[in-house]
Amino acid sequence: MIEHDGHIEHPGELSERERQVLLFIVEQFVTTATPIGSRTLSKGTNLNLSPASIRNVMADLEERGLIGHPHTSAGRIPTDLGYRFYVDSIMPRLELSSDERQFLEQQFEDDGASAIHQLIRSSSHILSRISQQLAVVAAPTLGRGVLQRLELVQVAVDKIMVILSIRSGIVKSIMLHIRFAVSREQLDQVSVLLNERLAGLTLQEIRETFADRMREAVADEGDIIRLFIDSSDRLFSERLETDAVCIDGMMTMTQQPEFGDPGRMRSLIELVENQRVIVHLLDSVSGGQSLTIRIGREIDDDSLTEYSIVAAPYRFGQLDGTLSIIGPKRMNYPRMTAIVDYLARLMSS
Repeated sequence: MIEHDGHIEHPGELSERERQVLLFIVEQFVTTATPIGSRTLSKGTNLNLSPASIRNVMADLEERGLIGHPHTSAGRIPTDLGYRFYVDSIMPRLELSSDERQFLEQQFEDDGASAIHQLIRSSSHILSRISQQLAVVAAPTLGRGVLQRLELVQVAVDKIMVILSIRSGIVKSIMLHIRFAVSREQLDQVSVLLNERLAGLTLQEIRETFADRMREAVADEGDIIRLFIDSSDRLFSERLETDAVCIDGMMTMTQQPEFGDPGRMRSLIELVENQRVIVHLLDSVSGGQSLTIRIGREIDDDSLTEYSIVAAPYRFGQLDGTLSIIGPKRMNYPRMTAIVDYLARLMSS
């Protein structure tokens, strides 16, 4: 099942003739990146319709908002609504070939990734190679991760490293700056205290209740406990501090016809450089139980209306991350969904 956020109204039922014409326009535009005319359509389908009859069907599809024509071109291209109808109703379902599945499996075996940082780096690289799109892989959010152990290491006079071991196998480290003296004995005492009160709780539970759990300890340990209280949102946040999102494949994307336009090229570079937008985008598609496709206006960001995203959840232990590709709306949706779905299942295993 494919999920999407219903920003685009459904056009209702189409006749078989309309479905075939829309299918041909979408698939030809994906392949050629050029608007499709009635003469091309009449020669390329087995509908046995004249160009005039096909023009009538195309006019009906345009009136229903499924296709449009760029500038003064006589040809037609799919609209966001046309792509949505295609994906939901007439897109052929595709399975990867046994050779492709074997290739992906071999890549994971060769890479040997086990730590989450290695996993998201290797999977984003593999995904960009096989999809030829922009691959974006987000590390699991840690809110539901259960704290197994917390360690404190003084790395300098004014710095303490806090190391959180999460039950799913993720290790998160955060550097805290201190402006007061602290002894090794005091760090050990605080470490024991924190583990006694926090181990076995989720990071979300800790973040929401940390001040209450530590209130009595402030009187005994003073400045260092106040530092932890002030830093609790950062210490127990749902995100890893580094490599929370890996992006790969920009150079491959730039070879596509859409990016011959300097303006589109600039928008792609800005997208890749602005990780905040990427994180917000992945947050908007995460949480589902199945593959999600967002097309153009369905993406809740004005800078991304010329793109589509295909995303799927993966599991790392008990935590959920997101695997996705971002590309022009003119993408091979059957193949992209098959790749993303299979790779997400590989990562989860």
